[in-house]
Amino acid sequence: MKPRSRRGRGQKRSSALTVQRRLWLVSRFVRSPATPAELIADARRAFGESIYPPNALVALRHDFNALRNEFLCEIVRQPNGSYALTDFGRLTLLNIPDDELEALAFLVSFFSEESWPNSHQIRSLLDRIIALLPPERRQNLDRQHNVEIELPQSSTSIDPNLLNRLQRNLRRHAIRFLYRSNFSNEPEEHRVAPARLFLRDGHTYLEAYCYNSPHQATIGRYIPYRVDRIIPESLHVERRVLPPELPPRRMWTLRYRLSPQVARNRDIALWFPNSEVTYHLDGSAEVTAQTGDLWQAEQILLRYREHCRVLEPPELVEMIRQTIERMRTLYDV
Repeated sequence: MKPRSRRGRGQKRSSALTVQRRLWLVSRFVRSPATPAELIADARRAFGESIYPPNALVALRHDFNALRNEFLCEIVRQPNGSYALTDFGRLTLLNIPDDELEALAFLVSFFSEESWPNSHQIRSLLDRIIALLPPERRQNLDRQHNVEIELPQSSTSIDPNLLNRLQRNLRRHAIRFLYRSNFSNEPEEHRVAPARLFLRDGHTYLEAYCYNSPHQATIGRYIPYRVDRIIPESLHVERRVLPPELPPRRMWTLRYRLSPQVARNRDIALWFPNSEVTYHLDGSAEVTAQTGDLWQAEQILLRYREHCRVLEPPELVEMIRQTIERMRTLYDV
């Protein structure tokens, strides 16, 4: 009787490894298109040199054909010689539930405007997620746009390289740049410690501790700089690393009173940190809160028009008085 051959087990192992390799190719294509040489090199880094035989290009061609024939994937050669997986065929396994599909549709709607920071990268990410959905779910996604988003958009765009450099140096390095201020016809030089990026009313801001600027009142304070007003080519990153803790931020206690027309339903917006509300019998409300930016506080509270009276701090009260007087002069014709 002949001894049992082990060849079948070797073929089974080889077949399983080939399937694993081909599924790995799909995940590699999710990341980006690639040339055959890049795909083979990446596979060998992931699995070891033996994942492809010496005639690797022939084996890779077999992998492509198998993905096309067995899973109906579409793999297309691009003009630069790289290959892209343009349709996942039967491998579209991201079949998310309806409520998450609705959330995905919301994100697509929200980032349809190009003025948001990182909007291109976020839309690219969303497109990759959508591509992994089965065809019928992609069709359902188009019917999920049931929330209208009304937010102001900036009329200017942000240089993506500038935004990237700012993000990389937040709380790490001091920076210098030329800034198009509202108070000067010529760009002004500022030297700051960048603290954070944030969105407000359709604009992207860099909040930074000001070391030096043409305006004495801004030095030693945290200033919100509109990123689209920073001249990109003027940005200079200093070598010295910032200390672990930036200078403390000055905070003011806010106290303002909202009229019954605004507050009687007890559903007012809390705009500021540490907000505490006291409701009165006449339906009005007194709010106490904290702010590190009096300019922003003025912009927010003036939205209430005659339905809000600021009680403190006195600096903010004076700012609002001056603004009201300038507005009265503007309309006093």
